[in-house]
Amino acid sequence: MKSIYNFGYLFFIFFITYGFQIPLLSEPLAPTETTISNQNKETFYGFYQGGFYLQLAGGDTIYTGGSLENREKSYQNSLKSQADFGILPKRLLASVNVPNGIPLPESKFYTGKTERVAFEYGLTDHIGITASLSSNTVNGKRLNQFIYSDRTNPNGFSPYLEAAPTSYQFYEDKIYALGLNYHLLTKNRFDPYFGIEFGLINFNTSYRSYNNNSLFLYSSMVPGTGYSGRISSGINYHVTPEFGFTFEVHGIKRMLRSDVFRSETFDQVGFQFGVIFNLDNMGKGLK
Repeated sequence: MKSIYNFGYLFFIFFITYGFQIPLLSEPLAPTETTISNQNKETFYGFYQGGFYLQLAGGDTIYTGGSLENREKSYQNSLKSQADFGILPKRLLASVNVPNGIPLPESKFYTGKTERVAFEYGLTDHIGITASLSSNTVNGKRLNQFIYSDRTNPNGFSPYLEAAPTSYQFYEDKIYALGLNYHLLTKNRFDPYFGIEFGLINFNTSYRSYNNNSLFLYSSMVPGTGYSGRISSGINYHVTPEFGFTFEVHGIKRMLRSDVFRSETFDQVGFQFGVIFNLDNMGKGLK
């Protein structure tokens, strides 16, 4: 899936706009010093009241679950069991019959990709309010059910299971969220924090169901909406007052609905790493 934002381009834009103007070549600081004098204005490292931050991050999902995924697994296991017991014919590349003694591969879900753009403003020296836009994708591999011409069937066709596994996109979404972060330290290079967010979701997911006139199981990409809750724990390391690195682990709980289904859940646990910019300090450096 194409990223909701190309993080490389965003980083390039910020580097061109600010990179040559950030006062990185001023007098070096002592390792323990946390403030810099710049035209009679204090510039702090880390998180503080009034700071304004931009975070660009991406990473992987290490766990997925919920009723949406369990439903897909249940369908896949049912198809495989029917084929193993000879109830459902197996074919390879739609033309070659596969003997029952040949085992079928297992379906699986791959780790998903996550990308995120977040703004944060320091309400106090320890509490920040956040606004974010993120995207998530989960891919998989499964056995698909198709149909072939069958004159012995009243419908004129019968279903079969394709023995060759197919890669597919199981789920993708965009989440628009607001939240709060609590920062343990203030005005410090090391900036550990905990966060909570609530968001609105636009999603697409592969959803398999039976049609009206046969036992043929078909799949389509179903759009829908929902809401989410997100908890996180991470650390920012501010290399300079204007720039740093970030690492975070997070969990997301989603409640989803669409015209095809009333309610499904989808959960994720993952990690992200990226860069963080202190826009407040960048602004001071330009004055």
